[in-house]
Amino acid sequence: MPTTVLLTTVVILGCCAAVLLLMLFGWRHRMRKQRDIAEPPQLPAGLGEPLYALDDVHYVATSETGRALERIVVPPLAYRGRATVEVHPSGVAIGISAARPFFIPVDRIETIARAQATIDRAVERDGLLVIRWHIDPDHSVETYFRVVHPGERQALLDALTSLISHTHTQEHA
Repeated sequence: MPTTVLLTTVVILGCCAAVLLLMLFGWRHRMRKQRDIAEPPQLPAGLGEPLYALDDVHYVATSETGRALERIVVPPLAYRGRATVEVHPSGVAIGISAARPFFIPVDRIETIARAQATIDRAVERDGLLVIRWHIDPDHSVETYFRVVHPGERQALLDALTSLISHTHTQEHA
């Protein structure tokens, strides 16, 4: 009987180790595949006071546009976590816990939208906010946020929408 328990334990541990190795190889493959995607811009000096800010946002993921189930693994976008989001006249500053903050310049933002699901997260209808933007000239990406309180979600959406509406209005004037 003890031999059977030992053998079963060894098989289970072997399976767990194999799964972990496969996950590691998959992550490294994704990193190699995405090596031509640039890191997002760092925060510019002298940003000043934000037009709107939230300090309890859930950063969910960033994926290439049209590929919502393929996470971008470029730092600091690789892992989800709590975040702060600040809307400035020149763009959006994002700070994810335990990662360097980054900046989305307003001239790189394509659209602001709502969504229900992306990799690792499915929520109620319109429960996610999405910023579609150009991380570099060759790659359009979608960055997903979850703001739990509907009033704060709407206020952030309004601030982001007015930011790009104001910019696009100035461009066409």
